Amino acid sequence: MKYKKPVIKQLAEMTFVGFRVQCEGSRYIHEIPKASAELDRRKNEIAHLVSPLEQFGAFVVDEETAEEEGYWVGFPVHTLDKIPEGMVSLTIPDQTYASLPIAGNNEQIVPAYEFLQQWMEKHGYPRLLNKWHVEKYTKWGSADYVEVELLDTTETEHKH
Repeated sequence: MKYKKPVIKQLAEMTFVGFRVQCEGSRYIHEIPKASAELDRRKNEIAHLVSPLEQFGAFVVDEETAEEEGYWVGFPVHTLDKIPEGMVSLTIPDQTYASLPIAGNNEQIVPAYEFLQQWMEKHGYPRLLNKWHVEKYTKWGSADYVEVELLDTTETEHKH
């Protein structure tokens, strides 16, 4: 797959409402799409939705606490109000990310991360494994075709 050149970007604090997925590692590729589809079906229950056209995923690579374990799938909200039954909220602070947009089968996500991480290493942007990493989906619902921006947490200043 041919990738676009990654870029470094800063994103402001974001609050999501959605589901937390916790399972054995190899099951995430199957469980996250199920949670995403359920969230899409129930998005009208979420108050103060920023946009129903952008669904986000978030995770910490090296979790330091049980509260950080898993994968969150959610829609961003302007303000946090009543959380629908069975859903959770997550607030991610403003952070700097290495960004790479991809489109295709969701099995392309792992090799795309490998490409992004090699680019980060080559250009002196350290991966911050104990911070929130984000995936911004603009097309989801089918494992055969997704459009997602991978956002790998790094520092503003690169080190050479």
